[in-house]
Amino acid sequence: MNELAKELNDIIEKNSDIFYSFLSDFGRNIYMPKGIISQTQEAKKHAHKFDATIGIAKEKGKPMYLNSIYKLFNHLTPEQIFPYASPYGVPALREMWRDKIISENPSLGNNKESISMPITTQAITNGLMLAGDLFVDEDDEIIMPDKLWGNYRLIFEVRYKAKIRTFPFYNSSLTGFDVNALDEIINKSTKEKIILLLNFPNNPTGYTLKESEANEIVKIVTRHAERGKKILVISDDAYYGLFYEDGLINGSIFSRFVKVHPNIASVKLDGFTKEYYVWGFRIGFITFGDYFQNKEVYKALEHKTAGAIRCSISNCSNTKQYILLALKDDNEYIKEREEKFEILKNRALKVKEIVYDKKYQDYWKVYPFNSGYFMCLKLKDVDANELRLHALHKHGVGAISIGKTDLRVAFSCVDIEHLDELFEIIAMSIKELKGN
Repeated sequence: MNELAKELNDIIEKNSDIFYSFLSDFGRNIYMPKGIISQTQEAKKHAHKFDATIGIAKEKGKPMYLNSIYKLFNHLTPEQIFPYASPYGVPALREMWRDKIISENPSLGNNKESISMPITTQAITNGLMLAGDLFVDEDDEIIMPDKLWGNYRLIFEVRYKAKIRTFPFYNSSLTGFDVNALDEIINKSTKEKIILLLNFPNNPTGYTLKESEANEIVKIVTRHAERGKKILVISDDAYYGLFYEDGLINGSIFSRFVKVHPNIASVKLDGFTKEYYVWGFRIGFITFGDYFQNKEVYKALEHKTAGAIRCSISNCSNTKQYILLALKDDNEYIKEREEKFEILKNRALKVKEIVYDKKYQDYWKVYPFNSGYFMCLKLKDVDANELRLHALHKHGVGAISIGKTDLRVAFSCVDIEHLDELFEIIAMSIKELKGN
């Protein structure tokens, strides 16, 4: 093992037994080398005459660039557009994102030291892979609700060869999250260590926890931690901020697991992609928190994460990070975000009016939804994929089938004036499949 990896491991083991216990074989071996990147950083500070370190081209000390490309940018400087970014991300953007997390999660007590500095990722998918790199070994157990994003299976089962175990997302009456099922599946686990992956607002259901449900989940997980289980909670907050009803959890459930128990560690994955309507920018973050809140442990985890980025994608787009940083205090952008949020909220409320109409009661039940981009129908008497294909090829309507019974509808994609027609076509397709 490399000496730098050993040094990081020693820091983590000494100051956070919980994070150390979850490090995978790769996680223990990875480190951020003191190679080109670190030497270049040193040169930036001290090479006052000539800096011949980094693998880019310069003219008169500035990045070399083509005017035909530069003219496409209005406000950024060449230094903000053309060079590589650090594997850690643009420092000011990371600082901005940590401030955002602290301000939106009152359980963190307005304390910047309570969590690590976020590391910039290539959106949340890359963040999930980084969590897998650091914390998942073959045959590890990952617990998550049964309403899940299919990419989790590709990442954790195929890439990392872990075992995903699911529990019912909704209670039997379809009124909310099944906290008892979570308690039961943790209780049945024979593993000393488990990873719990939670995603709110949820894809595919569009459901976010009520405050009371979030409190109960924290109680359950803490109770199991008190009994000796070591639990790593990964919060996929891809659709964070898109909350359309009162009484929902205040902040991310990530923050509820920071400082709660020595046997619990917490990882937050989030980003600009959905919340800021810049899907193709692919800029996200991974952030760490635990009971001990040790600055050196957080720094060590940041170094390991940067090392994992360095040996995979190398770094994230410098240009996109600076574009997003430039919007921090842009009043026009803030206003536009609020306007787009209202559009999505109004669509969600309109869909609620439509899908619970009694005229559809013979066609489907509705899984509760209150946030995000999606909602799910639980179909009666027809196969979800058959319905999907029928609605697509006969009526030109696309939706996503999940299993035998569930149809995911992305109301985020359909203007409000067309929502009635959308669900009328789905109902008509069901009727046609049943031969009525």
